[in-house]
Amino acid sequence: MITLDPTQITYWFNALRDLPENERTRALDAFWAGQIDSKVWLVQELNKLQTTKPADVYIFGGWIGVLASIMLQSSTYHINKIRSIDIDPWCEPIADMMCKPHEMNGWRFKARTCDMSLYQYESTPNIVINTSTEHVTQELYDDWYNNIPDSTLVVAQGNDFFSCNEHIRCSDDLLEFKKQNHVTNPLFEGMLDTHMYRRFMCIWIK
Repeated sequence: MITLDPTQITYWFNALRDLPENERTRALDAFWAGQIDSKVWLVQELNKLQTTKPADVYIFGGWIGVLASIMLQSSTYHINKIRSIDIDPWCEPIADMMCKPHEMNGWRFKARTCDMSLYQYESTPNIVINTSTEHVTQELYDDWYNNIPDSTLVVAQGNDFFSCNEHIRCSDDLLEFKKQNHVTNPLFEGMLDTHMYRRFMCIWIK
């Protein structure tokens, strides 16, 4: 079950409304059906695996904070905090506005601008999520993955949308996706057909 609080949604629109028109068009890409469906899918599958253990969550490729907002509203387990990391500094103020009530609540949410391979965790992560595996080289992904502490729950998404110029490490199928992303003994593996492309996702313990 996905729950969206109307009060929270007003912050989504506030974040978009305050942008210049060209930037607003760019931000609206985060609300394509395929993007929303992929994030809802992630939250639903993660909810099935989580217990009541509180979690520090780190989202890499966090973009403008849509996934974090959905998680904060719909997770069936307690989230201590979410850090949303993206290399594009344009994302940070928008993500902070998207999740403003949680940002104001003792920094329960905060966006950060950083190269994912260089990020230093500010606390021991319970859940590490990467929804942008197709946007990074294998070398950069490996550096990022090696930095995750052992015994952490990892969630990765990618796709077979080769025709997008920004995608430099797509996968032909789920098997290739698992190999590229060092997935071992997955707790969940699956594919979502978005009609434009296929979205792959795995959840496992590093």
